[in-house]
Amino acid sequence: MTKITKNSFSKKLAKYSALSLAIAGVANASGQIVYTDVDPDFIGGLGDTYAIDFDGDGIIDLNIVQSNNGAYEIIHAAPTGTNGVLADVIGAYTYASNLSYGAVISSGLTFQSFGDCCAGIGYAGSQFCGSVDAFFGVEFDLSGGTHYGWIRVDIADNSNYVVKDFAYESTAGDPINAGETDPLAIDDFATSNFNYFIDTNSLLNLLAASNMESVQLFNILGQQVISQKLSNMNEVIDMSALKSGVYFAKVTINGNNKSFKLVKK
Repeated sequence: MTKITKNSFSKKLAKYSALSLAIAGVANASGQIVYTDVDPDFIGGLGDTYAIDFDGDGIIDLNIVQSNNGAYEIIHAAPTGTNGVLADVIGAYTYASNLSYGAVISSGLTFQSFGDCCAGIGYAGSQFCGSVDAFFGVEFDLSGGTHYGWIRVDIADNSNYVVKDFAYESTAGDPINAGETDPLAIDDFATSNFNYFIDTNSLLNLLAASNMESVQLFNILGQQVISQKLSNMNEVIDMSALKSGVYFAKVTINGNNKSFKLVKK
Protein backbone atom coordinates (compact mmCIF):
# COMPACT_ATOMS: atom_id res chain seq x y z
CA MET A 1 0.00 0.00 0.00
CA THR A 2 1.31 3.44 -0.87
CA LYS A 3 0.39 6.64 0.87
CA ILE A 4 1.64 10.19 1.08
CA THR A 5 2.01 11.87 4.44
CA LYS A 6 3.13 15.34 5.43
CA ASN A 7 6.72 15.61 6.62
CA SER A 8 6.86 13.95 10.01
CA PHE A 9 9.05 11.36 11.68
CA SER A 10 7.38 9.39 10.46
CA LYS A 11 3.20 -3.49 -3.60
CA LYS A 12 3.85 -5.43 -4.47
CA LEU A 13 6.88 -5.49 -6.82
CA ALA A 14 7.65 -8.68 -8.68
CA LYS A 15 11.20 -9.71 -9.46
CA TYR A 16 12.64 -7.44 -12.13
CA SER A 17 9.39 -5.45 -12.40
CA ALA A 18 7.56 -2.59 -10.73
CA LEU A 19 3.97 -2.02 -9.76
CA SER A 20 2.57 1.43 -10.50
CA LEU A 21 1.81 3.21 -7.24
CA ALA A 22 -1.63 4.62 -6.48
CA ILE A 23 -0.61 7.98 -5.04
CA ALA A 24 -3.16 10.22 -3.36
CA GLY A 25 -2.79 13.49 -1.50
CA VAL A 26 -1.94 17.12 -2.11
CA ALA A 27 1.61 18.46 -1.87
CA ASN A 28 2.47 21.38 0.36
CA ALA A 29 5.45 23.62 0.91
CA SER A 30 6.82 21.48 3.73
CA GLY A 31 7.20 18.47 1.46
CA GLN A 32 5.71 15.02 1.76
CA ILE A 33 6.85 11.49 2.44
CA VAL A 34 5.71 8.89 -0.10
CA TYR A 35 5.62 5.55 1.71
CA THR A 36 5.21 2.04 0.27
CA ASP A 37 4.47 -0.99 2.40
CA VAL A 38 5.69 -4.25 0.83
CA ASP A 39 2.71 -6.41 1.74
CA PRO A 40 3.33 -9.27 2.05
CA ASP A 41 7.03 -8.84 2.77
CA PHE A 42 9.22 -9.97 -0.11
CA ILE A 43 11.31 -13.00 0.90
CA GLY A 44 14.40 -13.42 -1.27
CA GLY A 45 16.82 -16.32 -1.56
CA LEU A 46 19.43 -17.68 -3.95
CA GLY A 47 19.43 -15.78 -7.23
CA ASP A 48 16.56 -13.48 -6.33
CA THR A 49 16.37 -9.77 -7.17
CA TYR A 50 13.93 -7.25 -5.74
CA ALA A 51 13.42 -4.15 -7.88
CA ILE A 52 12.48 -0.90 -6.16
CA ASP A 53 10.67 1.89 -8.00
CA PHE A 54 10.29 4.59 -5.33
CA ASP A 55 7.89 6.84 -7.23
CA GLY A 56 6.03 4.36 -9.44
CA ASP A 57 7.15 5.87 -12.74
CA GLY A 58 8.09 2.47 -14.18
CA ILE A 59 11.83 3.17 -13.83
CA ILE A 60 13.71 0.90 -11.41
CA ASP A 61 15.72 3.02 -8.97
CA LEU A 62 17.60 0.26 -7.12
CA ASN A 63 17.84 -3.52 -7.08
CA ILE A 64 18.55 -5.70 -4.04
CA VAL A 65 20.30 -8.75 -5.44
CA GLN A 66 21.43 -12.14 -4.15
CA SER A 67 24.12 -13.64 -6.34
CA ASN A 68 27.28 -15.73 -6.40
CA ASN A 69 30.48 -14.10 -7.63
CA GLY A 70 32.12 -17.47 -8.24
CA ALA A 71 33.71 -17.65 -4.81
CA TYR A 72 30.89 -17.01 -2.34
CA GLU A 73 27.27 -15.99 -1.97
CA ILE A 74 26.55 -12.29 -1.55
CA ILE A 75 23.65 -9.86 -1.11
CA HIS A 76 24.20 -6.36 -2.45
CA ALA A 77 22.39 -3.12 -3.23
CA ALA A 78 22.71 -2.05 -6.85
CA PRO A 79 21.34 1.42 -7.75
CA THR A 80 20.58 2.07 -11.41
CA GLY A 81 21.95 4.89 -13.58
CA THR A 82 23.37 7.75 -11.53
CA ASN A 83 21.48 6.75 -8.38
CA GLY A 84 23.43 5.89 -5.24
CA VAL A 85 23.32 4.01 -1.94
CA LEU A 86 24.97 5.20 1.28
CA ALA A 87 28.12 3.09 1.57
CA ASP A 88 31.57 2.93 3.13
CA VAL A 89 34.70 2.09 1.15
CA ILE A 90 36.94 -0.21 3.19
CA GLY A 91 40.10 -1.23 1.38
CA ALA A 92 39.15 -2.65 -1.99
CA TYR A 93 35.51 -3.21 -1.05
CA THR A 94 32.40 -1.02 -0.90
CA TYR A 95 29.92 -1.90 1.85
CA ALA A 96 26.36 -0.54 2.10
CA SER A 97 25.85 1.43 5.32
CA ASN A 98 23.46 -0.13 7.86
CA LEU A 99 21.55 2.90 9.19
CA SER A 100 19.87 3.19 12.56
CA TYR A 101 16.24 4.24 12.83
CA GLY A 102 16.12 8.03 12.53
CA ALA A 103 19.51 8.49 10.83
CA VAL A 104 19.51 11.46 8.45
CA ILE A 105 19.75 10.76 4.71
CA SER A 106 20.69 13.92 2.84
CA SER A 107 23.14 15.70 0.56
CA GLY A 108 26.72 15.89 1.78
CA LEU A 109 26.82 12.18 2.62
CA THR A 110 28.75 9.59 0.61
CA PHE A 111 26.63 7.68 -1.88
CA GLN A 112 28.16 4.94 -4.01
CA SER A 113 27.04 3.20 -7.19
CA PHE A 114 27.16 -0.17 -5.41
CA GLY A 115 27.16 -1.54 -1.88
CA ASP A 116 27.77 -5.04 -0.53
CA CYS A 117 25.32 -5.83 2.29
CA CYS A 118 26.33 -9.30 3.41
CA ALA A 119 29.24 -11.13 1.80
CA GLY A 120 30.94 -14.46 2.47
CA ILE A 121 32.82 -15.38 5.60
CA GLY A 122 35.83 -13.21 6.25
CA TYR A 123 34.44 -9.95 4.91
CA ALA A 124 34.22 -8.05 8.17
CA GLY A 125 32.97 -4.86 6.50
CA SER A 126 29.58 -6.42 5.76
CA GLN A 127 27.17 -4.44 7.94
CA PHE A 128 23.85 -6.23 7.31
CA CYS A 129 24.58 -9.90 8.12
CA GLY A 130 22.11 -11.07 10.78
CA SER A 131 20.31 -7.72 10.83
CA VAL A 132 16.62 -7.09 11.59
CA ASP A 133 14.86 -3.83 10.66
CA ALA A 134 17.98 -2.39 9.05
CA PHE A 135 17.89 0.60 6.70
CA PHE A 136 19.56 1.52 3.42
CA GLY A 137 19.94 5.20 2.53
CA VAL A 138 19.34 5.99 -1.14
CA GLU A 139 19.54 9.00 -3.45
CA PHE A 140 17.85 8.82 -6.84
CA ASP A 141 16.98 11.04 -9.77
CA LEU A 142 13.38 12.01 -10.40
CA SER A 143 12.69 14.38 -13.31
CA GLY A 144 16.16 15.90 -12.98
CA GLY A 145 15.95 16.43 -9.20
CA THR A 146 17.79 14.48 -6.49
CA HIS A 147 15.53 12.77 -3.96
CA TYR A 148 16.40 10.87 -0.79
CA GLY A 149 14.81 7.68 0.50
CA TRP A 150 15.18 4.61 2.67
CA ILE A 151 14.56 0.88 2.39
CA ARG A 152 13.96 -1.39 5.40
CA VAL A 153 15.19 -5.00 5.28
CA ASP A 154 16.02 -8.08 7.30
CA ILE A 155 19.15 -9.91 6.12
CA ALA A 156 19.71 -13.25 7.86
CA ASP A 157 22.88 -14.18 5.99
CA ASN A 158 24.51 -13.86 2.57
CA SER A 159 21.76 -15.93 0.91
CA ASN A 160 18.49 -14.80 2.52
CA TYR A 161 16.81 -11.42 2.87
CA VAL A 162 13.42 -9.78 3.41
CA VAL A 163 12.24 -6.42 2.02
CA LYS A 164 9.60 -4.82 4.29
CA ASP A 165 8.92 -1.24 3.12
CA PHE A 166 10.46 1.92 1.70
CA ALA A 167 9.81 5.65 1.39
CA TYR A 168 11.18 8.82 -0.17
CA GLU A 169 10.89 12.59 0.25
CA SER A 170 8.88 14.01 -2.64
CA THR A 171 10.55 17.43 -2.47
CA ALA A 172 13.85 17.39 -4.37
CA GLY A 173 16.85 18.07 -2.14
CA ASP A 174 14.96 17.66 1.16
CA PRO A 175 16.42 15.14 3.64
CA ILE A 176 14.59 12.16 5.06
CA ASN A 177 15.25 10.11 8.18
CA ALA A 178 15.57 6.34 8.08
CA GLY A 179 12.15 4.94 8.93
CA GLU A 180 10.46 8.32 8.54
CA THR A 181 6.81 7.81 7.70
CA ASP A 182 3.41 7.72 9.32
CA PRO A 183 2.09 4.14 9.19
CA LEU A 184 -1.43 5.54 9.59
CA ALA A 185 -3.27 7.91 7.31
CA ILE A 186 -3.31 11.40 8.82
CA ASP A 187 -7.02 11.21 9.63
CA ASP A 188 -6.62 7.80 11.31
CA PHE A 189 -4.35 9.07 14.07
CA ALA A 190 -6.27 12.35 14.31
CA THR A 191 -9.15 10.46 15.90
CA SER A 192 -6.99 10.17 19.02
CA ASN A 193 -6.65 13.99 19.13
CA PHE A 194 -2.94 13.53 19.72
CA ASN A 195 -0.84 16.62 20.41
CA TYR A 196 2.49 17.45 21.99
CA PHE A 197 4.74 20.36 23.02
CA ILE A 198 7.96 21.01 24.94
CA ASP A 199 7.60 23.56 27.74
CA THR A 200 10.21 25.96 29.14
CA ASN A 201 11.37 23.33 31.65
CA SER A 202 12.32 20.88 28.88
CA LEU A 203 9.32 18.70 29.63
CA LEU A 204 7.72 16.95 26.69
CA ASN A 205 3.95 17.07 27.18
CA LEU A 206 1.91 14.39 25.40
CA LEU A 207 -1.87 14.76 25.07
CA ALA A 208 -4.41 12.34 23.57
CA ALA A 209 -8.07 11.34 23.77
CA SER A 210 -7.04 7.73 24.45
CA ASN A 211 -4.55 6.25 26.88
CA MET A 212 -1.05 6.16 25.44
CA GLU A 213 1.01 3.00 25.75
CA SER A 214 4.64 3.97 25.25
CA VAL A 215 7.06 6.61 23.98
CA GLN A 216 10.56 6.32 22.57
CA LEU A 217 12.99 9.14 21.76
CA PHE A 218 15.93 8.87 19.37
CA ASN A 219 18.77 11.30 18.72
CA ILE A 220 19.89 12.41 15.26
CA LEU A 221 22.15 9.33 15.01
CA GLY A 222 19.19 7.04 15.58
CA GLN A 223 20.29 6.08 19.09
CA GLN A 224 17.49 5.52 21.59
CA VAL A 225 17.82 8.01 24.46
CA ILE A 226 14.46 7.54 26.22
CA SER A 227 12.06 4.60 26.36
CA GLN A 228 9.10 4.85 28.71
CA LYS A 229 5.85 2.98 29.29
CA LEU A 230 2.72 5.16 29.39
CA SER A 231 -0.81 4.59 30.65
CA ASN A 232 -2.67 7.91 30.64
CA MET A 233 -4.12 10.45 28.22
CA ASN A 234 -1.80 13.17 29.57
CA GLU A 235 1.86 12.27 30.04
CA VAL A 236 5.02 14.27 30.74
CA ILE A 237 8.51 13.18 29.67
CA ASP A 238 11.55 14.86 31.23
CA MET A 239 14.05 15.85 28.50
CA SER A 240 16.17 18.09 30.73
CA ALA A 241 19.10 15.64 30.75
CA LEU A 242 19.29 15.65 26.95
CA LYS A 243 21.49 17.99 24.95
CA SER A 244 19.94 20.71 22.80
CA GLY A 245 19.18 19.55 19.28
CA VAL A 246 16.85 17.53 17.07
CA TYR A 247 15.18 14.35 18.31
CA PHE A 248 12.63 11.93 16.94
CA ALA A 249 9.80 10.51 19.04
CA LYS A 250 7.51 7.53 18.53
CA VAL A 251 4.28 7.28 20.55
CA THR A 252 2.04 4.22 20.62
CA ILE A 253 -1.75 4.54 21.07
CA ASN A 254 -4.06 1.54 20.79
CA GLY A 255 -1.30 -0.45 19.11
CA ASN A 256 -0.70 2.25 16.46
CA ASN A 257 2.45 4.33 16.17
CA LYS A 258 2.87 8.05 15.59
CA SER A 259 6.36 9.40 14.84
CA PHE A 260 7.38 13.06 14.86
CA LYS A 261 10.35 15.39 15.09
CA LEU A 262 11.24 17.49 18.16
CA VAL A 263 13.66 20.35 18.72
CA LYS A 264 14.99 20.75 22.26
CA LYS A 265 16.39 24.25 22.85
